[in-house]
Amino acid sequence: MNVDLSRPILVTGASGKTGRSVVSRLVSGGVKVRVFVRRQEAGDELLASGASEMVLGDLLDDDALRSAIVGTGQIMHICPPMHPAEDEIAASIFAHGRDAGVSRLVLYSVLHPMIDVPHHRRKLIAERALIDSGLAYTILQPCRYMQHLAPIWKEVVATGIHRMPFATDAAFSLVDLHDLAEASCNVLTQAGHEFATYQLCGPQRLSQIDCAEILSRHLGRTITAEAKPLEVFLGDARKAGMPEPRIETMSKMNAHYDAHGLLGNSNVLHWLLGREPTNFATYVARDFPSA
Repeated sequence: MNVDLSRPILVTGASGKTGRSVVSRLVSGGVKVRVFVRRQEAGDELLASGASEMVLGDLLDDDALRSAIVGTGQIMHICPPMHPAEDEIAASIFAHGRDAGVSRLVLYSVLHPMIDVPHHRRKLIAERALIDSGLAYTILQPCRYMQHLAPIWKEVVATGIHRMPFATDAAFSLVDLHDLAEASCNVLTQAGHEFATYQLCGPQRLSQIDCAEILSRHLGRTITAEAKPLEVFLGDARKAGMPEPRIETMSKMNAHYDAHGLLGNSNVLHWLLGREPTNFATYVARDFPSA
């Protein structure tokens, strides 16, 4: 199947960190991008950074979705994290995409959508619906981001503690968001990715203990790993104004991580990038060079 780049690619969730990274990568490759965003200021920023078109609307607004999809060649659907209606939104997008004759839908899902965590289950429902939709599709299943270090970086530097709300020995195939954006762009612009499901993982199995050792070498002083107590995590989340349904979802997610971690294989990402995926030490040196 030839890749349709004559019409813009629609990116939903374009103002989030994943959406912005994907849009930036597509734009740098000269691809026309239509962004679907809720806020005018976010859309203006994306237009200023090179997006071709903007549609304002909410993912729960069926008319806005329909108008955003009409005239696009492909859809890159990135739902906001842990959205309680993710499966319903996906079904609407798939139906409108089919009606509009888009050539392919790329769904940004999650690694191991079958595990017993609420937002994973909703993504699994979305994957099933896409497979049954009649659309050509590609499903991307990313692991946990290396970039989750960024919100706690100042705390790590100030306290010497790397602290996440799960066991210090729980292992993850942490992946660099830059690699995910590059791989997404390659999938959207290169032929041969139709009807594929891709596991996207980093090249190492890393626990908090492993991350702390890498950070110790980077900072030149000892960083220790610590499991953030659940009650502290819940208190911080409520103080930050996080909605209760999301707090409940994150609690279940972190309980699963505590028991099992989240591991996958980096071979597919290596193949999509044409190079070894970024390791954690390289990510830290790149994003925190002045530490």
